[in-house]
Amino acid sequence: MPSFQSIRKNHFDGPGGILELLPIAIPMFLSSMFDMLMMFIDRLFLSRVGIVHQAAAMSGGTTSWMVTSFFVGIVGYSSTLIAQYLGANQKHNCVKMVWQAMFVALLSYPFMLLISLLVNMSPVFDGHSPLEQSLERRYFWYMAFGSINALMRFTFGSFFSGIGKTKVIMYGNVVALIVNLVANWILIFGHLGCPALGLDGAAIGTLLSGASASVLLAIAFWRAKKSPEWHDSSKHFFDLSKFFKLLRYGLPQGCENVLGMICFVFLVSSFHSYGDDMATATTIIFNWDGFSFHPLLGIQVAVTTLVGRAMGKGDPELAVKTTRSGFKVALSYASLMLLLFLTLTATLVNVFAPESSGLDYSHVRELAMPMLRMAGIYILTDATLLIASGALRGAGDTFWCMAIHFLNNLIISLLILFCVHKLDMPPLRVWLYFVIFGALSSFTFLFRYKLGRWKKLRIIENTPDMA
Repeated sequence: MPSFQSIRKNHFDGPGGILELLPIAIPMFLSSMFDMLMMFIDRLFLSRVGIVHQAAAMSGGTTSWMVTSFFVGIVGYSSTLIAQYLGANQKHNCVKMVWQAMFVALLSYPFMLLISLLVNMSPVFDGHSPLEQSLERRYFWYMAFGSINALMRFTFGSFFSGIGKTKVIMYGNVVALIVNLVANWILIFGHLGCPALGLDGAAIGTLLSGASASVLLAIAFWRAKKSPEWHDSSKHFFDLSKFFKLLRYGLPQGCENVLGMICFVFLVSSFHSYGDDMATATTIIFNWDGFSFHPLLGIQVAVTTLVGRAMGKGDPELAVKTTRSGFKVALSYASLMLLLFLTLTATLVNVFAPESSGLDYSHVRELAMPMLRMAGIYILTDATLLIASGALRGAGDTFWCMAIHFLNNLIISLLILFCVHKLDMPPLRVWLYFVIFGALSSFTFLFRYKLGRWKKLRIIENTPDMA
């Protein structure tokens, strides 16, 4: 039986060990939890307004994020390049990458508004009830105009995630959560003399919280860049080679993001076509799924950062050790969430479908409880997907991440389309097929990681020879 010392040495201590991963992962883990809590609060408050309102907020918000995620993916890849520059001891280039991300963000915003206009004119919300469509489109436009918040938040946040100072991001998310909670309480229900705005109040509160986080991160970056450690002596903010480097490796990540969101929007829309009760049940499931999924994104960020730093040093074996630590932490967390989904099913569903609200949620609960149990199945495979893909992105293997993601989402979307619109299957059976195929698709990323071709990639200049 291995001793405590040997377990600590093999799994926790040293470069690439769990103890190196956790100081980056825990703040990002908590940041993701706070992000999810903001959405959680929106849906919880809206569940007291009407049965359709929380479903409309999810559908409208998700559709808007589908557009935003492409540009956020490009901007967000600056964190990986920053991590690689830090690993190669080129700290002046870390600051320079932030400026390139800002240029991309500012250039992207007009295109995002134009694409949002085209999406809103499309039949993306068709098949939903008239009331739900009206609410969805209103929420969609609030989020579309406020998408500049997400771009700025990722621009400045990428600097701190890239250098591993993720507590700054966590503090920004704490401020955003507080603003979101107070603003939603006032605006949704009409407290402190304000009119009760319902869904509009939830949207405005979300935008105010995003703006507060963006401003805090911008101030923190401005202070950091003035320190001797990160000072960039160049007077030129724009660097053409680094700008195109960000586009080259960020575009596949942006495409991967939007492909995943298209599949998700398609899935949500398909289940909403079964009626308002199913739409609300689906929203409840994705509320809890997001609650379990978003913290895994924090662990993924830590893996991507440390793998990027290791590859910048020219040490792929250190990147492998880091990834193994990521798998251990993510799978341990996912196992805990799986246990909660299976043992506290009724309690979790009743949070968003309360018996004492004066609204009839009985049919919603009948649908949501078996769906939540089935959703617990793919939490472990989600953890596998996120850590494997995080390691690949950290090394710069973004094209193949995009290609695998595209193929997986195409298969799942065609399957849902066939089951819902051709075979007219009952919704619970369609959900079961989604869970099974979603779980199987996760292993394609693990296969790509195991091939090991990412170990030979070099994406920044003057990288040391690979060890």
